[in-house]
Amino acid sequence: MSTSEPTNAPSLPSTADAVPYVPVSWAAAAAAWFAGKFVVLLLAFGYFAFVGKKPLLMEELLVLPVIAIVLSFAARRMIRNSEGTRTGLLYGVDLVNAAWWTSVIVGLCYVAYLFAIDFAIRRDARGEVDKWVNQIKSGTEEDVGKAFHRTLAPGQRQSVAATDLDGMKTAFRDELLAFGQSDLVRLAHRNKDQFKFEIEGVTWENKPGVVECRVTGTATCPEGTFPVSLPLRGLEGVTKSDAPGAAPAAAGAGRQWMIVRPLQGGFIDQGRATRTGYGWLVAILEADAAAAGKAFLDYQGAGPVGREYAYQVFVAPGGDRTGFNNQAVAGLLQNSFGGWDAVAARLLLRLGDAGYADFVANRFFKTNTGAEPSAWHKRRFGEAWNGPSLRPAGDKLRDQAGNVPDKESVVTFTGDAVDVRVPIEIPLLPQRPDGDLPVQPEDQRPGTARGRLVITCTDPHLLALVKRYREGANPASGTTDIPAELRAELDRYKNAKDPNRLGLPWRVVRVESDLKAVAVQQQAKGGGPPMPGGGGH
Repeated sequence: MSTSEPTNAPSLPSTADAVPYVPVSWAAAAAAWFAGKFVVLLLAFGYFAFVGKKPLLMEELLVLPVIAIVLSFAARRMIRNSEGTRTGLLYGVDLVNAAWWTSVIVGLCYVAYLFAIDFAIRRDARGEVDKWVNQIKSGTEEDVGKAFHRTLAPGQRQSVAATDLDGMKTAFRDELLAFGQSDLVRLAHRNKDQFKFEIEGVTWENKPGVVECRVTGTATCPEGTFPVSLPLRGLEGVTKSDAPGAAPAAAGAGRQWMIVRPLQGGFIDQGRATRTGYGWLVAILEADAAAAGKAFLDYQGAGPVGREYAYQVFVAPGGDRTGFNNQAVAGLLQNSFGGWDAVAARLLLRLGDAGYADFVANRFFKTNTGAEPSAWHKRRFGEAWNGPSLRPAGDKLRDQAGNVPDKESVVTFTGDAVDVRVPIEIPLLPQRPDGDLPVQPEDQRPGTARGRLVITCTDPHLLALVKRYREGANPASGTTDIPAELRAELDRYKNAKDPNRLGLPWRVVRVESDLKAVAVQQQAKGGGPPMPGGGGH
């Protein structure tokens, strides 16, 4: 009997993995997803920002790397505590470390970028304000025009150069006039070399296509200490101007800055301002002279009697406006207008001429530079004075919103007088050709010109008071109310008829104007700057 050898069956390879499968931690996967999304979005938005020449200011993107870092930390703890049941590897990539270091490095780089942008914006805003303040401190008409140019939007700047003062007067007449009379500009102009401005803070906010910024600081001068708030706007992606003579600030691409002019009020926070005695004296003189100018204009409605009476009270030597009950006399003259009743006739006879005709014909009217006018200008002013008479500012000329661009009196101090220029309006009658005098088409129809009523005070005691308070002015000791010492000094000028008013001896010396008719500006269709108007005073 034979036996057979056992046959060895072939062995099959094992299907078990050499390394057991371990699932990837969800926290590691989520951390990698947030880190990757941060990088992708940063690159995408960065590309569009670069193409549009705009900074990438999206602080909200930093939420993604923060979440990735938190998840990376959580994933490490979960993997360490899982006893090998969870992993952070995927295709040989350590998701946890990759997410962690990507988020930290790229996130810190973006934070550094944001800090650099913040520094650049604050630096640029400070530099813009410094240039602007230096221009208004100069006080010259050309520099004030350049400062106004910085308040125009970049698109508007492209139509006129900063050195083209005449062009700005034509295109932005009322805006330029109102800017020149703004509180900070007038304060700097009155004090010039003694005016100082110190920036205290810069805040800004990024909005689509624009950086809204606010620079706060303090202006100091002999008049006191004045908190100032200057809103700025940095517009992004401004294209290069093709306008000939365009200012450099409007010719470059990128962010262009503009000082935003306030629609109401001014640049100074008047509620927190503290004035020295000299500052309060300036404000009092400005207000009292404006009241005197208004009283002078009020008498003209009574016709020839009222105009001659105004000359006797406010112009002729020895006239004293505090010695008359202005309201009562004005009413008397108004009632006698056109009637020339016995009372008005006796009043006129009592006053007499006293040089009135010579004053009106030869000394009353000057050009807006104070020069002697031509015979034609003298005649035209005489027709206005003897006809419709002079009017207070705002009687006819207002902007689209009903505001009066030319409304602020201007105070100047010379060695022997205090001069105040009060804004007025001069109605212009239509002109007809007369001999060799040419008549322009705009002069053949009625109009209104801007002017200044110049009022002066040469009282020795007042001049000494102004000098003493100016020399002793200390901005650090300013007050929010009129000092008692100054009140006592001004008691000698109390109005006998009205104790609540002063009776400073103001004299009307002349009217200054270019006698150019000012057309009311109309808003252009579809928005944009106003249409050009006429001349100014």
